[in-house]
Amino acid sequence: MKRLFLSAFAATFLLSFSFSFTGQDVNNKLNSFAKGLNMTLANAATQQNVYSSAWIGKLFPSAPPHFAIGVEAGVTKFDLQPLKEMAQIFGVEGIPNLIVYPTITANARVGGFVLPFDIGFSAMYLDFHDIKTLADGFSLKFFDIGGDIRWAILKGEGPLPQVSVGVGYYYIGGKVNYSKDGVAAGFDYVSHTLFCQAQISKTFIFFTPYLGVRGILTKSNADWNWAVDASKISSSPMYQDVSVGGGGKTGLEFFDKFMPQVYGGFGMNFAFFALNLSAAYEFTNNIWGADLSLRFQM
Repeated sequence: MKRLFLSAFAATFLLSFSFSFTGQDVNNKLNSFAKGLNMTLANAATQQNVYSSAWIGKLFPSAPPHFAIGVEAGVTKFDLQPLKEMAQIFGVEGIPNLIVYPTITANARVGGFVLPFDIGFSAMYLDFHDIKTLADGFSLKFFDIGGDIRWAILKGEGPLPQVSVGVGYYYIGGKVNYSKDGVAAGFDYVSHTLFCQAQISKTFIFFTPYLGVRGILTKSNADWNWAVDASKISSSPMYQDVSVGGGGKTGLEFFDKFMPQVYGGFGMNFAFFALNLSAAYEFTNNIWGADLSLRFQM
């Protein structure tokens, strides 16, 4: 009995020690979340304006001229684990480990003049004030704009596939906020994302499968802050500090981290309309995404 009592006491002591947190621990968790934010948004940006055809053809001289305009709906995985752990320190539940958030993008692509290239443009604005169906108390707002240029190495003539290489850039800015039961955290971020890519495709009558790879670099900054009601501090058995708030920033330079990504899918052409399904996976941070687009295309 004495041994059992000592074991239970030791276990209780170790457990309480393991789950004792300070304001600096909260800072560390939010800093980790901000780093993930920088990576996720860079990956989401590169998955915009994906065309099944590795090259859409020339605008001039060509009959008909080749161009496209459309919209696409996508989803991206968003890791909320560090934010969830921060809230749990103060006894607040309801944040999942991750969410899959939707995106809507307007885009266009124009074929080259004389030379075999095309240029794409896209822009997106999202404002979710309170995504209760995904994570209660969580809001997300961001804006991005950018594009890419692709050069056709093979044009897909005869039995040959289309093969292109390209580069692109996206600017992203926005806010992420969490507020529930006296616990609040906010993030402001700006990101400049560069990428290079190579893609191969082949059209069979009206069906076009494709596969591509990207290398992504990002220069980003995220400022963050947090605040907690004093009542939450006094009622939390895990928080061993008197700090009621904090803040900081984290960022990446372009060559701090290289992010390789593979993407692919298929397109279906119906007269002057094209339906395109795409999926992507980034290996360094285990980030996946997918989108479905509808375009008027010539």
